[in-house]
Amino acid sequence: MRARRVGACLALAVLGLAAAATAQHLTVSLGAGGFFPSDTAYRQIYGNGMVIAGDAWLSFEKHFGLAVGYGRLSDDGLAVPVSGGEASFPLSFRRTTVPLLAFYEFVSKAVTVRLGAGAGFHSYREIWQTVDLEFSDSILAPRLVLAVSAALFDRLSLYASATYDSIRTGAGAALGADIDLGGFQVIGGLAYRIF
Repeated sequence: MRARRVGACLALAVLGLAAAATAQHLTVSLGAGGFFPSDTAYRQIYGNGMVIAGDAWLSFEKHFGLAVGYGRLSDDGLAVPVSGGEASFPLSFRRTTVPLLAFYEFVSKAVTVRLGAGAGFHSYREIWQTVDLEFSDSILAPRLVLAVSAALFDRLSLYASATYDSIRTGAGAALGADIDLGGFQVIGGLAYRIF
């Protein structure tokens, strides 16, 4: 499993270097915001979460491009028995995401809008803090993104994005029957155009 991950990372790095060589523009963005889960069971345990993310946007001719990034979601929650009672179990949930997207951009003098679609490699871990339980897995899932940046100065812009992920654990997973760990995330931050 580890050899596959290293191989995949090396392949992405080579593709990234090849893409960067022919890119017209490279912009990096960094931001933080909220995560709004789509699954009812997830919302009941964790509520909304906080996410931080960074992305690199390579733009080519004719307004197409590729983006790669990294995101981190951290949530703390409380589980209670379905049968009732006063017992409660504090939980922590962490998810990291490495997305790879193709996008189309609309560019005006001061505003850039990007519509992207692709996949995210999600790795998650749930820890039950007072009992000896821990669940973790990795999932490849589809991702949709709308990102907008508005120029502040020559290369620096305000940045905002809305992302939707559908991250289904599958029937019979340890977390429950087909829990969706995805949802919407809304991020605000800064973007810097390197070239």
